[in-house]
Amino acid sequence: MFALKVACLCLSVAVVFGENNQQNGPSDRSATIFQSCIAETKLSGDALKGFRSMSIPKTQAEKCMMGCLMRKVNVINKGKFSVEEATKVAQKYYGTNEAMMKKAKDLIDVCAKKAQSTTEECALAGIVTTCIVEEAQKAGLSGGPGSRSRRTVSPKFRRDAM
Repeated sequence: MFALKVACLCLSVAVVFGENNQQNGPSDRSATIFQSCIAETKLSGDALKGFRSMSIPKTQAEKCMMGCLMRKVNVINKGKFSVEEATKVAQKYYGTNEAMMKKAKDLIDVCAKKAQSTTEECALAGIVTTCIVEEAQKAGLSGGPGSRSRRTVSPKFRRDAM
């Protein structure tokens, strides 16, 4: 079940942990984004533990944290879910695996349609994340994307974010 959660949330939470071309390096940028969103949303204590468990965000605070993360990496842009940016994230994880990319693109398209119902960032993040989980289950995306696991988060980041 844990592997499914990781795979399903790859287009949301894990997007922050993906590679990027920043001078500081991906783990520094990831930690900066994560800490920035914690400060912005004031997520703390049990809510932070719940969020870090990689489950679907249930509380308003968790949805807002997810929305912040998605906004910081442009998956949510001006109150809209960005198909283009979400596809770039999927490409980072699935690369040249055409079958997985097809499933990911189909999932993104379905979720983009569902995401049209709101422009409020927290609600939008909740809708998108729930959709990703549901559609990934239907598509059989049950393994970690590109065989990645939570281990992609640097030990320094884990220590700093706790």
